[in-house]
Amino acid sequence: MKINCFSLFFFVFFVFSNGQDKEIKHLKNGDFPSGIYMTLEDVLNKKPSSNEEIYYKVANTNSSTNPEKVFFYFKEKDKKVKFPLAVSHEGEMYFQTYRKYTNKKDKGYDPDAPSRFCKVTNYGRFLYFEEDMKGLFSKVLLGTLSTITYSINGKTKGIVLDLENKEFNILRNCEDINDFLAQKGIPEIKCDTDKFTIKDLRITIDDINKPYQ
Repeated sequence: MKINCFSLFFFVFFVFSNGQDKEIKHLKNGDFPSGIYMTLEDVLNKKPSSNEEIYYKVANTNSSTNPEKVFFYFKEKDKKVKFPLAVSHEGEMYFQTYRKYTNKKDKGYDPDAPSRFCKVTNYGRFLYFEEDMKGLFSKVLLGTLSTITYSINGKTKGIVLDLENKEFNILRNCEDINDFLAQKGIPEIKCDTDKFTIKDLRITIDDINKPYQ
C-alpha cells in the first residue's frame, strides 16, 4: 500500500504538535509597570494608560480585617480614582471589579463599595484577589453574614483573572470552583460549600500558582 508523502508528513506533524504541552499563560508580581490601567487590554499588554501620581487610603480602618482594600487618589487633583480597572502602585497590583469584564455567570455581583481597589495576593497562572460583594440575587442573605467568617458562602469572594479567557471569574461556591478547574484541565478538589472557607480557597489557588511563580 502506497502512502502519500504529504499525508505522512501531515500525520507526523499533527501527532507531534498535539503531543506538546500547551503553553500556560502566567504573570508574576512585578510584571506590571507602575501606573493606571483603564482596560483589561491594558492589563494584559502590561501597558499603563496613565502615569499620574497617586496615593491611597486604606478602605477599612480595621486593617487586620481587610488590609488589601484601598481607595486611590490623584495627588495633583486630590480626587478619587474612580474608573480605571487596575492600578500598579509601589510594586503591587490592584483591581476593582467591573461587570464588563466578569464571567457571564457572575453578572449579578457588585462590590459593596464603589471605586474600591483590591490588592492581588497571589500571582501565577491566575491573579487572585478578594472583594466584598453585594449579590443582586441574594442581598439579604449576604448582608446577614460577617466578613470575618471568611466563608466561601459569605460576602467575601475570591476572584481570579483568567488570562486565557480574558475575564474575571468570581469563585462563588464549591460547584463553581470545580467547574472552573475542570475547564482548565486542573483536578477537582474535595469541597463542601458549607465548610469550605476563604482560607481553603487561598491554599487551593496557591497550590495551582506555585509552579508559575
